[in-house]
Amino acid sequence: MKVCIRVILLCCLALTVVACSKPAKEIKAGRYGMMSDETPQYAALVFIMAIYEEESLDEALKYASPKLSRLMKSYHTNSGVQRHLLNLRLDEMVVEPVSGGFQGITEFKKEASVDVKISGTYNNKRIIDLKTISMVKISGDWKITGIKNTIP
Repeated sequence: MKVCIRVILLCCLALTVVACSKPAKEIKAGRYGMMSDETPQYAALVFIMAIYEEESLDEALKYASPKLSRLMKSYHTNSGVQRHLLNLRLDEMVVEPVSGGFQGITEFKKEASVDVKISGTYNNKRIIDLKTISMVKISGDWKITGIKNTIP
């Protein structure tokens, strides 16, 4: 009888932990609000969102190439990366891919560049900026190699 109660309590505890776990980051972009996590656009958006929304650089470093991740680590904090690498500090932000010409099938490409529009506020001023993110495919995952201003 005691074993049965323990099993039931253990199952309820496991169900509670699974039900309360944080889901993966969902991005409402692309056609019909759905975007595959295998596209370069997804990697670019998650990278930018991680720099501005996470408390540490760990999530953003997953999407950076080895050379870029060494550079990002040298800035130590998210605000340092925002200030020096992106040249754009924001209190609140929204990021979205810029739709433009036909991208083609990215499944077979080795390199890509994605234009993203970053909008937000800093010191109660509205800021909108366009960035071009250069990427390469390393062992099946898109890695960011560089960030530059779209409009100089």
